[in-house]
Amino acid sequence: MDLSSLGAASAGVWTRCQALAVTTRGRIAASLRDGYWQQPYPSVYADGGSELAPEQRGFAAVLASGGAEQDPAVPRAVAAGRTAARIWDLPLIDDDDPATGAREVVCDDIVAASSRTTRYGDLLLARHQWRLDSADVQQRTSGLLVTTVRRTLFDCAGLLSFEATVCALDAALQRRLITPSELAAEARDRRGMPGAPAFRRAVAASDGRSESPAETLTRLLLLPHLPGLVPQVELWDQAARLVARFDLGDEQARFAVEADGKRGHAGSQMVAKDRRRDRRSVSFGWATERVTWFELRRQQAALTRRVLGAYADHVRTDA
Repeated sequence: MDLSSLGAASAGVWTRCQALAVTTRGRIAASLRDGYWQQPYPSVYADGGSELAPEQRGFAAVLASGGAEQDPAVPRAVAAGRTAARIWDLPLIDDDDPATGAREVVCDDIVAASSRTTRYGDLLLARHQWRLDSADVQQRTSGLLVTTVRRTLFDCAGLLSFEATVCALDAALQRRLITPSELAAEARDRRGMPGAPAFRRAVAASDGRSESPAETLTRLLLLPHLPGLVPQVELWDQAARLVARFDLGDEQARFAVEADGKRGHAGSQMVAKDRRRDRRSVSFGWATERVTWFELRRQQAALTRRVLGAYADHVRTDA
C-alpha cells in the first residue's frame, strides 16, 4: 500500500476518508496504536511523533469541520481567529504563559456553517458562523484557506483580552503585515459588528515601534502614569556611537525601562552585557528600571509603584 500521497495537498494532514482510499481500517487502527500516526481531531490524521505546526493545526481543524476538497469560492471551513493568528505568526500571549498558566494554545477557531464548541481530547475546536466576504479569505500556498491578517486581527479582538489584542496588533504593525491606515479602515468598515468597540480600543492603543509583547505590556501598563515614555529610544555619545537602545525611554527625564520577555535574558553573558550597558547609560545621566514577565503579568500594581518610585527618585536626584 502506497501511503505517500496522504497529506500531500494539505500540509501533511489527511482525513479518514482519504486514508481509506489507499489503505484499510485495520492498518489505520494499527498506525494510530503504534504511534506512527496521530489523530488531532476525529477522523483527521497526521504523522506521529511530532507537534503539529500552526498551519497543520489549521488544516486539521478545517478538515474536521468539513473543509476537505472545498471550493475556495464557496468555502465550508476557514481557519480564523487564534488559529489564523498562529498561522500568520502573530504572538498570542495567553497561548502558553508561564506566569499566569494560561493555555489557550489548545483552542482552534474555524469559520464554518454551524456554530459550536467541542472538546476533543486536549484540544478545543470552536466553530463560528462569522460572515466572511471574499476579501476576508486568503488561500495559502499549501492550499489552506485562512482569514487575512486584517480580518484575523479584527476577530481576535473579540476572542482575546485587550492586552493580548494590542500585542498582536503591535507585532503586525512592526512586521509591516498591516499599516495604521489599514487598521483605521478596518475599524471604520466593521463599525456596528460584534467586537468592533474592542477592536477600536485596541487599535487606538497600538504602536508598531514595540518589538515584543513584553514591550507592549510595559507600555500599556506605564504610559498612563509616565506619558513621556517612548518606544525604542536611542542614546548616542558625542562620537555618534550608539550607547543604548531602550525599550521605553523618557528623553527629557533621562529615564528608561527595559522589559524581559517570557524567557528573559538568560545566561551570565547576557546579564553582564545588560549591566555594562546600564553602567554606560548612567554616565550620561540615565537611570534604567528592568521589569520581568512575571511582574507584567501577575504583579502590575506593585510593578507600577516600583517604577514610579524609581522615576521620582531619579528626577529628584537629577534636579
